[in-house]
Amino acid sequence: MQALIDFLSFKSFISPYMLFIFYYIGAILVPFICFKYAKRFYMYISSAVEEIVPHEYRFKVLMLSIGMFVFLEILWRMMFEYLIAFLQIRDALVL
Repeated sequence: MQALIDFLSFKSFISPYMLFIFYYIGAILVPFICFKYAKRFYMYISSAVEEIVPHEYRFKVLMLSIGMFVFLEILWRMMFEYLIAFLQIRDALVL
């Protein structure tokens, strides 16, 4: 009963638990959904993309895309690490 009272009076936070859930949703689920819709979107504009990006640059564009994906995944992870560290600092100061 005390846990429910602490939760309702904001003495205990759900943020540390929810951060892990949102991290994995953003790191795993969102890229798969984006890939699914990008693949569907690419079917409609594939001829335009072939005209815009010459054949000799396709590998570079692919490597740039993969590099951006890895970079954004690292930024996503760092953002959640900072949020978790902030909550741990807050807990240490409150005690």
